Amino acid sequence: MAPVTTGPAGFWGDVTSSVDWCEPNYEWTPYIAEFFNSWSSMAMVVLGEACARMNPTGHGAFTLLGRSITVVGIGSWLFHATLKYSMQMTDELPMLWAMSIACYIAVTTQCPSVDRQRFKTALTGWTLLVTLLTAGFGGKVQFVLFQASFNAASLVMLYFCWRAKAELEAEQMDHVARLFFAGAKWYLAAGAVWLIDTNLCPYINGRDATSVLPFNMQLHAWWHIMASLGLVYLVVLMMGHYCMLKSIPFKLRFVLGVFPRIKAY
Repeated sequence: MAPVTTGPAGFWGDVTSSVDWCEPNYEWTPYIAEFFNSWSSMAMVVLGEACARMNPTGHGAFTLLGRSITVVGIGSWLFHATLKYSMQMTDELPMLWAMSIACYIAVTTQCPSVDRQRFKTALTGWTLLVTLLTAGFGGKVQFVLFQASFNAASLVMLYFCWRAKAELEAEQMDHVARLFFAGAKWYLAAGAVWLIDTNLCPYINGRDATSVLPFNMQLHAWWHIMASLGLVYLVVLMMGHYCMLKSIPFKLRFVLGVFPRIKAY
């Protein structure tokens, strides 16, 4: 966990969240605790809405997944703007819910023999349990519980995305399968900057005598942007895989050479 960073007195008062990131608080305005971390959260809002709107599958769960990413972005903005525990929950809990939706899509798509209703009930129960545990603890315990739950679910999703990649390759759809490696690269880069920002703040904040950098690189803000890109690549991969299985014709292209866009035709 990054050490608490202080700055001028802010509109929202004392920090009550279980974690305070490496960006100095209220450095740019008294109304936003972490300026760069807040506004970079809008990447999730934009890309979440993009996923929801370009859904070519006709499967409502994909639209719900995109909208849940949008909710995560809004919650992240509120969390970083206030550093209040209640607002931290509007960021972290929707992340768990979004991951549950993604797991439901992946498992029911790739394992057709699974009883959908029973799996939905079990997944809902797990999500509620993790929600209660995450919201019910504070401090470092809460931080560790959330990270363990979210990262475990993320690994499950990466596994199913890898399976989708392999099935796409088997059908000679390598241009869609390559989304897996592109998304994984963005995620790995995002994870690296998150770990550096979280664990090495005194050496990179540009303020402490121990800092080896003359300025703060705002790595948590970059985490928001890179993780959002990685997520979009993997969601589009899942959409393409679903379309392949359901024989839905689609086109994949890239906007500005970076953002994947899938469309039925």
